[in-house]
Amino acid sequence: MLINCRGNMLIVGCGRGNDLSIASSFQRIYAFDLSFNAVRQISDKGGALFVGDALDLPFPANYFSIIVCSEVLEHIPDFKQAIREFHRVLKKEGVLIVSSPNWLSWFGLARRVGETLLNRPFHSSDQPYDDWKTLWKYKRELWPEFSVAQVRGVWYLPPLHYKNKGLPASWTKKIYASFRPLERFFSRALPWLGHLIVLKCFPQK
Repeated sequence: MLINCRGNMLIVGCGRGNDLSIASSFQRIYAFDLSFNAVRQISDKGGALFVGDALDLPFPANYFSIIVCSEVLEHIPDFKQAIREFHRVLKKEGVLIVSSPNWLSWFGLARRVGETLLNRPFHSSDQPYDDWKTLWKYKRELWPEFSVAQVRGVWYLPPLHYKNKGLPASWTKKIYASFRPLERFFSRALPWLGHLIVLKCFPQK
């Protein structure tokens, strides 16, 4: 998934700071999280880090060339307000990259079965709100602020290891490595079936 590597970049919900490793070619990188502890723990990874809220971004309009929001939007109840803020601060020729868990996947099926059998919701990393979506629901909810230009899927295997349960982590890595050539094919051919869906979006004028 190709992106324009010029201008300012915003990372929404930086968490452990993994997304900062892809941002070295940008003029200036801003990254924030709602958690003070998360920001404090990655303060040595570079970028302008701050504690902030996706519903009220402290930037002027048309400021960023790209916004990366990886596995964050499903944890924001006021989804539309966050999308409106992204649209406001993104340049008209900018790009929004979103990734999110997908209900229409092996992981989504496992979550549905678990919630039905135990009669309680399952939220990743004990998040208080965890609203997974399908590709089609994302397209509907991103509109009219954004149109989806490109989609990729990630991880087509069923849940093999989760919170020290299931197969050993070392086995899971080996199985995933052997599956990687097929993963590349499925990512393009069936992006709507991946555990994660990754969307490249353009702002509507």
